[in-house]
Amino acid sequence: MEEPTSLLPALKAPFHHDGRLDRLTVALFLAINGLVLANSILHDPAIGYDTVDHLRYIRTLPWRMPSEADTREFFSPPLPYLLPSLVDEVCLARSGESPMAVAEDGCLRLAGKAAQLLNFLLSLGVTFLFLMIGEVVRPGNRFWSASALLLLGVMTVYYKTFAQVRGEPYVVLFTVWGLYVLARIVMRPDQVGARTAVGLGVILGLLGLSRQWGFMLFPAVLALMILEWALDRVYRVRIVKALAASLAMALAICGWFYVGLFARYGTFTPFNRAARPFAFSNQPIAFYRDTGLKDLWLFRSPTRGTFDNRFLPTFYSEVWGDYWGYFVLIPERASLSDDRYQRNADWMTPYLGRANAAALLPSLVLAAGVVTGLFSLPRRRRAEGEESRRALFTALLLLFGAGAFLLYLYFLIRFTSVAPDTTIKATFVLHALLVLPLLGAEFLERVRTRLPLAYVASLILLVLVWMLNLPTMITQYRL
Repeated sequence: MEEPTSLLPALKAPFHHDGRLDRLTVALFLAINGLVLANSILHDPAIGYDTVDHLRYIRTLPWRMPSEADTREFFSPPLPYLLPSLVDEVCLARSGESPMAVAEDGCLRLAGKAAQLLNFLLSLGVTFLFLMIGEVVRPGNRFWSASALLLLGVMTVYYKTFAQVRGEPYVVLFTVWGLYVLARIVMRPDQVGARTAVGLGVILGLLGLSRQWGFMLFPAVLALMILEWALDRVYRVRIVKALAASLAMALAICGWFYVGLFARYGTFTPFNRAARPFAFSNQPIAFYRDTGLKDLWLFRSPTRGTFDNRFLPTFYSEVWGDYWGYFVLIPERASLSDDRYQRNADWMTPYLGRANAAALLPSLVLAAGVVTGLFSLPRRRRAEGEESRRALFTALLLLFGAGAFLLYLYFLIRFTSVAPDTTIKATFVLHALLVLPLLGAEFLERVRTRLPLAYVASLILLVLVWMLNLPTMITQYRL
């Protein structure tokens, strides 16, 4: 049987420790979401990756699905655009405004602003679920939760993504929600029942209706089924049945959209760029090999044009900065509809280089989390009880993160461009990157139990990095 829960105590529990309000956890929660809210209010909804096409998608809904003639985002699922489209409809009906150029459309800008404010609500959910995962994996451990939030809060790509009008914030929410349910399944197998299966199925179905990137979690669920069947002699039938039912329900919820794509375009995964047969030669050798460390360009000029078609330095600069210039960097080449924005490339470019350098510290902590997770797996057979289940959840995180990363590389290799490839964006796989703070928190917890002073020093240094890199987390494209 699944234990019943009361809503209010469940909402309050992650913010309390030993019956008292945990001020550190509350402060981190408010800091992260305060920045997201500020960007939701300040950031111009017409600025972002392919934003014009996302706004055109909003204009097409709610009465029909978009086609290629409507928007280059025709292949994207509709969930992230539905509520903003209703705002657009009401605005048009009340104002009598006729559709104009997207960048000049007042109702569409209002709908875009509504989408940004919805992103703030999504961020509240993401950060709360981070704490809930902590309650499941490390019950009552305020330090683990604080470490996870701190490592999340220092990642610039999180704020940049949640400031934009697009589907990835929904993918992040439903992925983290799915990981929370999977954590409960792994850590509390005796409580798995029909309600768990239905809940996870709905979450995965909504994930599939948010953006195709969300399907990266599905192989990890299949992998967990295999691991549970191989390793768990007591609950494996119950867990595998629940996970299989969840996947079936998810496909039933989101499948209609992909069947519609197949009916119209002859494939379940159409895209606005032609695919090439998979071959590593599709990308130049520099794509795989270059790191940006030669002459320290990664720390001198990590902006558009420096690392054309070089995966590692571009991706790193997108995680910790603004390589493509849609958030804090306003380069001379920016084509904007007005001159509200003063170009800042002359001073922002070297600053982003310093931010990349400062980000080496959290990057090392996140990498240590991955290594710690890998080394914990062989010890699982000798571990018992909660420690053994925790190692299994760690394996799930590693499988999901590695699988998502490989699928993303597969995408980059198949869908190439003659021009510098602008699909190298950390935003596309932010949902997978968020396993890193969870793994990093586990590493810091091991540091805390062995070297408490080193743990405190690590937190202080991470806070200093956050403060130093704070300007990368607040938009310069302000209304």
